[in-house]
Amino acid sequence: MLKNIPLSRVVTYLLCLGLLPFIFVVFLFISQKSQLEDLENTLENIQHQALVKEKKQALNLAVRQHFREADHFYIDKYLETLIFLEPEIEQLQKIVQDKNFADDERIKKRLEFLTSQANSLVFSEGVVQSYPLFQETTETLVHPVEVNPLDIKKVLARIEGVKFGDFTPGPHRPQLVVTEFKLDKKKVNDKNEVYLLNLKLIKREFL
Repeated sequence: MLKNIPLSRVVTYLLCLGLLPFIFVVFLFISQKSQLEDLENTLENIQHQALVKEKKQALNLAVRQHFREADHFYIDKYLETLIFLEPEIEQLQKIVQDKNFADDERIKKRLEFLTSQANSLVFSEGVVQSYPLFQETTETLVHPVEVNPLDIKKVLARIEGVKFGDFTPGPHRPQLVVTEFKLDKKKVNDKNEVYLLNLKLIKREFL
C-alpha cells in the first residue's frame, strides 16, 4: 500500500510527523510562559497589597501617636467656651453703659442673648461606638449659633487643629471629624455680617 503513495507525499508526511515534537515543545513553552506571567502578576499584586497595608498601618500608628495624649474634655474647654460676635457685644455694651442710654429692651435682650449660652456652642453627646483601637462619639450642636466670618475661622481652628490667621487650636486636641457644617446668612449690613452656624462632629479617641 505504501508503494502506491507518491514519494513527495511520503516526504510531506514524514516532515509533518517530524514537526509534531517541535510544535508540542512550542505549545508547552507558551503554556508555561503564560503560567509564569500569571505567577509574576500574582506576586506583584501580593507585594503591592503588602506595601499598601504596611503604609496604612504606619499611618494608623502615626495617627494614634499624634492623638495619644488627647484631652477628653477638649470640646468643653476649647469649643463651648468660645464667645461670638464680640464686636457687636462691645458696641452694645458701650450703648448700655452710656448715661444717655434710653433703656431700650431690644438692645438689652440682644446683649443678653449674645453673652449667654443661648449663643454658645453647646454639644450633646450621642452613643459611644467602641472599636478595638479607638472609640467614637457623635457630638451634635444643641442649637445653632450666630457667628461672623472671624468666628468661623476661630471655630475651624479649634476643630481642625490648624492655625487660621490669629486663631490657633487648643492643646491636646482629639481627632475631630466634621460630619455636618451648615451656614445660613442671617443679616448683612455696613457693620455686621452674621451667619447662623449649625454643625455635627465625631470625636475619635484612641485607646
